[in-house]
Amino acid sequence: MGSREPFRGGARGPAPAPGVCVVFVTGPDRDVLLALGRTLVEERLAACASVLGGVRSVFRWGAAVEEAEEALAILKTTRARLEELTVRIRALHSYDEPEVVAVPAAGGSASYLAWVAGAVADG
Repeated sequence: MGSREPFRGGARGPAPAPGVCVVFVTGPDRDVLLALGRTLVEERLAACASVLGGVRSVFRWGAAVEEAEEALAILKTTRARLEELTVRIRALHSYDEPEVVAVPAAGGSASYLAWVAGAVADG
């Protein structure tokens, strides 16, 4: 916001985000997830892939608690493309059980949300 006035909601408040969701995917390293993200964006399954390196994960795998250095991709898509996105991630990912966790966007910038929807629209 350009002014120093406190945010008061109303017309300037966050827009509802019908159908937009944020998807979290972990992977072995940043380069692997950048390649995955590029493929998903090129295929119009994700509007954007933001990739963070240096993530330390602690998880239960079988009977053991393990730790691993990983990377995290944050993908933006729509609910209409989520199932296809999930199937594609599972097909491309090197993990036996890749993390694919989607969270619906509660709101945000109306123009950004419209951009996400347009970027993943068919054809």
